Amino acid sequence: MTLEERAALAAEDDALRNELISEYRNFILSQASKTLSRAVTDSDDEFMTAMIAFNEAISGYNPDKGRFLSYASMTIRSRLIDGIRRDNRHKAVPFSAMASEDDDGDVIEFEAPAREDRDLKWEIEALTSELLKHGISFTELTAVTPKSRKTKRQCFEAVQYIQGVPMILNTVVKDGVLPIKAITDNTKLNKKTLERHRKYIITAVIVLTQDYPGIAEYFNFNG
Repeated sequence: MTLEERAALAAEDDALRNELISEYRNFILSQASKTLSRAVTDSDDEFMTAMIAFNEAISGYNPDKGRFLSYASMTIRSRLIDGIRRDNRHKAVPFSAMASEDDDGDVIEFEAPAREDRDLKWEIEALTSELLKHGISFTELTAVTPKSRKTKRQCFEAVQYIQGVPMILNTVVKDGVLPIKAITDNTKLNKKTLERHRKYIITAVIVLTQDYPGIAEYFNFNG
């Protein structure tokens, strides 16, 4: 029996569910560590969050979603990022401790940024880190962003197609690889356009399918 078949059955079988969670304990730890870019142990709160996410992945999985471990990995990552965002939103920092002095010795009070700005700043930092794993620099996106309406529409169609094919979506999000041949074989999209805007399309897919609601607003394909 394949892992995908076991995962599908585990949704209705608690014994099998517990067996999978125990069997893939090291996988859960590794995915948590990868997401947080630091070592996570089974005594950390983040491990519990990741384990709960793995359990959620079992409940929500079906074979149409592709490989189970890829689906579980995305679920774990999403839950951990949600947790980090909540912590950042509610972390109390005394503004007085962040004050500074000007050249005359007068105190300059710290002005807190709007919550939306703090969230967007965090999203940019998280996305920058994620893109670097795929060899994409956040700052170079301006150069590869489509300028014409026609090209922009083609990129949007590519993103839509990828979102509708779980196996390709997993490849793009997990590996940062754009399977151009698979896309052109099943659509009428131009190969050169896909190659020229590969990094932009990969970034758009990650932003629109992962947890980046603020940045997602900048990927406006209307018009």
